[in-house]
Amino acid sequence: SADTDPGSDNVKAADRLHAELFMNYDNNVQPQFDGVPTTVRLGLKISYLDIDEMNGMLTVHSWMNIRWRDELRAWRPLQYDNITEIQLRPDEVWKPDIALMNGADGGMFGHAIVILRHDGSFQWVPPGIYSAYCNLNMLNWPYDQQTCKLKIGSWGLQKIEAETNFTSKDNKPSAVDLEDMVQSTEWEIVDAKAQYVSQDYRGYVEFSLTAQRQASMYTGIIYTPASCLVILALSAFWLPPHMGGEKIMINGLLIIVIAAFLMYFAQLLPVLANRTPLVVIFYSIALMLVSGSTIIEVIVLYLATAKHKRRVPEFLRRLLHGKMGTWLLLSHFIVTPDTQKEKTKEMDEHLQENGNSNEEDDDMTNPLDINSSEVPAFRAIQFDWALLATAVDRICFLLFALTFMILAIVCAV
Repeated sequence: SADTDPGSDNVKAADRLHAELFMNYDNNVQPQFDGVPTTVRLGLKISYLDIDEMNGMLTVHSWMNIRWRDELRAWRPLQYDNITEIQLRPDEVWKPDIALMNGADGGMFGHAIVILRHDGSFQWVPPGIYSAYCNLNMLNWPYDQQTCKLKIGSWGLQKIEAETNFTSKDNKPSAVDLEDMVQSTEWEIVDAKAQYVSQDYRGYVEFSLTAQRQASMYTGIIYTPASCLVILALSAFWLPPHMGGEKIMINGLLIIVIAAFLMYFAQLLPVLANRTPLVVIFYSIALMLVSGSTIIEVIVLYLATAKHKRRVPEFLRRLLHGKMGTWLLLSHFIVTPDTQKEKTKEMDEHLQENGNSNEEDDDMTNPLDINSSEVPAFRAIQFDWALLATAVDRICFLLFALTFMILAIVCAV
């Protein structure tokens, strides 16, 4: 009739359906389907992910998609005003005792209703926060990938499967949903897998999450300074040999800067990491190389400024005056026919320090041919030792440049 409220019949049908479905129902007993204990299917809908390197922990904010079936809770919608599903309180029905197996706690579940459909299938989607232990590999930090696992299951519950209703990035069925994930400022999930594992009296689904660190910021604060440090360390070898004080000062500043970076890494990274990051190895070896360079510069300074009484050994002198001197760019240390004062500034300043700037040479056109018959013996001796000091600088420049290049390739800096 016109006075009949269709909604009232629907409510009555829902009440009748609820009463008939849960008459003599025990929510402490696991339901059955096809005569055997029902299979529980687990899916994971991730909202946010973060990794704590210092404590080796993976934290995931997610919604668990938990499904199971009960053959005694099915009905025909036509008999109940086409009602196809009903909503139930969590305490009204049996629920699997789901917990995190590899974490500090079992995970934190929030409140969520249970949906029962007409085919007897239950769906429970509670929010959860999981903090799992993760064995981090920091070798390639800060361009590292970390694979962490969430082992979610139940003690005594053997029939558990991974729910594959979601679609992965490559359009394949997946048990992990990343569609509504809030992007982390540092991590991006690049792969997600799930598999069922059965061990003794427990069964669980192992969710393997592979996260890639977003390291664009680290390029500016780690790798760019590393390049500048290498350039400064190598440029010190091109200063005149008598400027040993300036060279040692540059190396001292570089040692302080590198030590500061290593202290920064010690604060930022776990001390007991699985493997030492390559960038830390790079800075550590660079510290040793710069320290070694300082010792070399002290030796070079001594060779260039000490008042030597003996000549450079003849075989070294021949090398410096031959092709080796040309290869090391030593041939630019020349003296014009007119006056000794027109030598290159580098050698002129060195000779002035030894009090011989007012002496003149006779018809000398190439310092590589200096001998005692053409210039005073003392000047020839000092010139050859200064030339040797310059050669040592140039050779060390080549060796250190090659070492830094190999180190950068090996450490991927």
